[in-house]
Amino acid sequence: MPRTKEQFEEIRLEKAKMIKQVALELFANNGYYQTSISEIAKAANISKGLIYNYFESKDELLRDIINSMINEIYASFDRNHDGELTGDEFEFFVREAFRLQKEKREFYKMYYVLLMQPNIQEIINHASGELMQNVMAITYQYFKKHFQDPETEMLLYSSLVKGLSMQYVFAPENFSDEIFEKAINRIIEFHKR
Repeated sequence: MPRTKEQFEEIRLEKAKMIKQVALELFANNGYYQTSISEIAKAANISKGLIYNYFESKDELLRDIINSMINEIYASFDRNHDGELTGDEFEFFVREAFRLQKEKREFYKMYYVLLMQPNIQEIINHASGELMQNVMAITYQYFKKHFQDPETEMLLYSSLVKGLSMQYVFAPENFSDEIFEKAINRIIEFHKR
């Protein structure tokens, strides 16, 4: 029986997801600039030409990886999409972000390794541009309501989140479920002081 249009689209999405996963692993382990499309194709067990059916270039592939990750994390941000964060929305977002990191630890480990490579931050900033600007603006307004010095408080909060995230991603053996929950609660309590 011939495949339906929906089945072809599902196969296409699965293939693109697999290519992105393989590429991310190679980018993290070998370096973004040292990894070629040919190496990605070989590791994915597909032809180089087939990759170009999904992605125009290695840069587009990286941007797509970053966009997927950012969209997944920020899907739980400002849940009612009114442009304003409540305390409950803030807490939900923090919990969801860490749940994703716990669920997909290897992905985030590779992402953090990739971030440490030269000039990658520029590509990430370009890929996430408008979404991150919107998130930062909403977050700033939230912190402005709760703190006299919102810029400093946002920096402290961001440092706490990134620090906990990286510690968990690279050394999960140090985090029992109880410790993980306590750490998340401390971050949430931070904004309530």
